[in-house]
Amino acid sequence: MIATGGNSAGNGGDGYFSGALVHAPVAVYNPINIAVAGPHATADAHQTNNVVFDQSATQIAGVGGDGGNGNAASGGNVSAIGSTGSDAPGTGDNSAGNGGDGYAYGGIVHATFALYYPINIAVAGYNSTANAEQTNNVVFDQSAFQMAGVGGDGGNGNHAVGGTADIFSSIFELIGSDVIATGNNSAGNGGNGHFSGSMVDIDVAIYAPINIAVAGYNSTADAHQSNNVVFDQSAIQISGIGGDGGHGNTALGGDFAMHLLSDLHLLDHA
Repeated sequence: MIATGGNSAGNGGDGYFSGALVHAPVAVYNPINIAVAGPHATADAHQTNNVVFDQSATQIAGVGGDGGNGNAASGGNVSAIGSTGSDAPGTGDNSAGNGGDGYAYGGIVHATFALYYPINIAVAGYNSTANAEQTNNVVFDQSAFQMAGVGGDGGNGNHAVGGTADIFSSIFELIGSDVIATGNNSAGNGGNGHFSGSMVDIDVAIYAPINIAVAGYNSTADAHQSNNVVFDQSAIQISGIGGDGGHGNTALGGDFAMHLLSDLHLLDHA
């Protein structure tokens, strides 16, 4: 066999992942505010909390590489003069800008736990005033973006061109000649995505504010509580997605030409 193919340009590398990606943060926030006053006294307990729990996660595993852009892979030329007793000449198997495959085996786990437990207490005795105020602005961001086994992009504007096979042969031996291959060219094919395992998103958030104001006889007790809470426990899970095939790619097989002028000349003089 005469082979000039096997050329590649800008093909994305394969991505492999085996194991587990685990994101398990824990946050506990427990403020306590207490004011106690005796007879004919005033007890004020003020508490203001601005809390942000950012437990978001981005987990990516087994992503194949990008195929690149504007790449070219060209096969060589095959020329033979005289008798052709050789096996199959090949100029194909060229590839350009093909996206790599992505493989992910295992599990992706996003498990978050957040506990927010503020306590505000004001206690006043006889003929006193107790004022307990609590303001809470809390954001729980437990979102997750999980991606596994995503094949690479095929790239754009790539070319894979097979070579040319030129044969100068005797017409009598053409009948028994072997196959001449110039194909098997590929350009801009998207990579495959493979994922085997599980994707788990477990979010737990506990928000339990307590505000207490206790006043004795002939007293005034005020308890004010204001809460602005945002729970973001959204999740985006993507697995086993094949890569984009790209745009404007070209894959051309080589030319095959037989020049028989000398053979026809022999027939005229036979």
